[in-house]
Order: sequence, then C-alpha cells, then structure tokens
Amino acid sequence: TSHYAHCPGIKKSSRSIVYHWTFNQQSRRIVEGIIQFEFVSSRHIRSKLISGATLDLIIAVGDELEFLTDGSTYRTLTLDSYNASKLSALAYDATTRRLFFSDLRHRHGHIFSVSLDEEFRRPVEDIVERNNNETVESLAYDPVTKTLLWTDGLNRSIRRYQIDYEHVHIDEKEGIEIVHFLENDAKPQTLVSDPCTRMLYWTNIHNYRPSIERSLINGSQREILIYSDLLLPNAFDVDVVEQMIYWAEDLKDGHFRIQRSSVDGTGTQVFYHGIGNFIVSLTVGDHYVYWSDYSHKKLWSLRKDGSSKRPIILRTFRNPAMGVAVFRHQPLNCSLITSNVHHQELTMESTESLIVTLMILTSLTIVAAVAILIFRYGRLIGCAQPFLSNKTEGTFAFQNFQNPVPNNTYKMCERVI
Repeated sequence: TSHYAHCPGIKKSSRSIVYHWTFNQQSRRIVEGIIQFEFVSSRHIRSKLISGATLDLIIAVGDELEFLTDGSTYRTLTLDSYNASKLSALAYDATTRRLFFSDLRHRHGHIFSVSLDEEFRRPVEDIVERNNNETVESLAYDPVTKTLLWTDGLNRSIRRYQIDYEHVHIDEKEGIEIVHFLENDAKPQTLVSDPCTRMLYWTNIHNYRPSIERSLINGSQREILIYSDLLLPNAFDVDVVEQMIYWAEDLKDGHFRIQRSSVDGTGTQVFYHGIGNFIVSLTVGDHYVYWSDYSHKKLWSLRKDGSSKRPIILRTFRNPAMGVAVFRHQPLNCSLITSNVHHQELTMESTESLIVTLMILTSLTIVAAVAILIFRYGRLIGCAQPFLSNKTEGTFAFQNFQNPVPNNTYKMCERVI
C-alpha cells in the first residue's frame, strides 16, 4: 500500500517501481514480498508541510509587490496608476487593511500607501514627499494612534506622522515630528512597534557601538537592550505574541546568524547560524521566521520551535527582496499577549521561589555539617589535652604514676574517635 495514503492533498506520480523479492522454493511457498516505491514530488511535500502553519506574506522585490499565500502560491499585487522604481520598507495595518511602503528612487515621493480591500483597482496614495536630504530605512505603523513611524538613517532620527485619511498627502515639513534624534555616528535601521505593550524597538548600526534599543511609542523611557557581542544588526522583528525579539547579523568570513531574546534583552540565544546569506529583511509569524537574502535573492523560512534544523527556500527572485511583512487577516488580540506575559511572570516567580528554597536548604545543610565537625573536633581536643605538656619542646610531660588516669578515659576517647 502507499506510504502517503493517509496524507490527504499530496499528489503522487503515476510512475511506480515494483520490486519482487525472489526466494528459494520453500520460502517462496510461504511469502512473496512486493515492495512498491512511489515517487512524490518534493515541491508538493514541501507545500503540504508549510501551508498548514504559515501566514500570508507581502514581499517588496524590485519594482513589484508580491503576495505569498499558503506557503507556495505567488501573485503580483497590481498597483493602479503607479510606476514603481525600487520598493523596500513595508508596514501593514490589519485594522484598515492598508499597506505602507517606501520607494527609494521615486521622483515625487518616498512613502506611499495602498488599500488591500479592493481586489482589482488599487490606487496608490502619496503620503510623504521625497526630500533629497532624508531617507526611509524602515517603516512601522501604530494602529492605536494611527501613527506612521520611520527611521531616517541619514539624519540619525526616528520620525512619525499621525495619519489623517481625509487628507493623506503631506510634505517633509508639514506635521512630521521627531521621536528620537540619536547621537553622532549612530544610524537607526530597522523599526518595529508593539501595539499591545505600546513599545517601539529599533536597531542602531553604530560604527563603533551597535545596539538594539527601545522606548515607548511617544519617545519616553528610552533604553538600550543589547549592545555586547553585537556586530551589524541589519534585520530585526518583534514576536508580539511570544514577547521575543529576533535580529540577524552579518558575521566575518561570509557567516551570518539569527539570534533572539526576551523583549527586555535577557536570555539571548542563537536561533540559526549559517553561511552565504546577507539578510536584508526579517519577519516573524506564528510558527515560522522568514528572511530575505540579498546575496542569492532567496526567501527563506525556519520553524520557531526548533523542530527543523535547516531553513526552507520558499522562492528565488530575479532581484533581492528588500522587504518582507506578515499579512494578517485579523488584528492582533492583545489579551492573548497579556495572558502569555502573565503566565511567563508566574513561571519566573515560581522558578525564583524554588531556587531560593534550594539555596536555603543547601545553606542549612552546610551549617549543620560545619557544626558537627566543630563539635567532633572539640571532643577530640578535649580528650587529647590531659596528655599535652605546657613545657618547652624537648621535655617530657609530667605524669603522676601514683594516681594514673583511669582506663575508661582512653576508652571514651576511642569512642569519640
């Protein structure tokens, strides 16, 4: 029978090879083995394994926006009356189903938006006009305050603008506020907002002191999360549900690594270490981590739970995919994040209580052992004192032979020993 008969949806090849095992006459009368091997397309297997757990993705590649659905189906997003040049940063708002993107070479603007509600006609709106003295490295959107945020690496700043959908178009001088203006030699790169905890995260690819930082979305309470053992964190994302941060670094000799930690910067661990990729964009879904590779122009995925050791190539493009974003059909449920954080806090509290209890028990055991040793040593010294002399070295201890020490004294010392 087929090894894949219990796996619905996997297509089989019509070709099969049947091997008949021939035995001697006696064994042949008992059994004749027939083993059938079926050839299954690796593409269909990969599609079946991926599609059940992946989310839809939006990908900025060259002058096009592409959709990836079910882990294997690609289609190009048609933009009405818009001539794209080089698309890069992406930010998606699931509440309004609106996509924000930047165009590095467009003549008139560098931040645009398009509604994904309409299936056929999708007019593009110019949000921020282009300025030669400013750049857009990354985009983030806060659905609570309807605020668009972006990093300007050329001017070492993080900027924001509150979107008014009745009058969307603005220029660089109108209504834009600076959230952070970083120190000299700093360069903010990837920017991510957490709508549930009201936090804003970004990477700083400083020439000498790169770091991962965060603050509240309004800019207050800025803090550095990670700065040691950090080289070039050029790609970054936040797993809002699990309250984890992921970042990718380009290492020496062609190596790269993806690391992750808690949102407060603790518990850093290597998620994946490889060679030959220069990661320019990274995003985290419910079950997978996705990243785009500039060197080989590929899109990769790897399970978050560690059940798969090697990443899967989802697609190879003609141009590097400069932006990858998760396309959620529903906004995030912040109550799930709150319960998850509460569960983590309870787990940490119980772990800390257990550690404290073990430390107390260990300390009491050590104190008891030391007390017993001191007591036994004192008894030994007490037994030995009648035979010690107070005279100087070279003389013998005086012993009263008329009133010798009773034998039971020696027996008591022997018992103590």
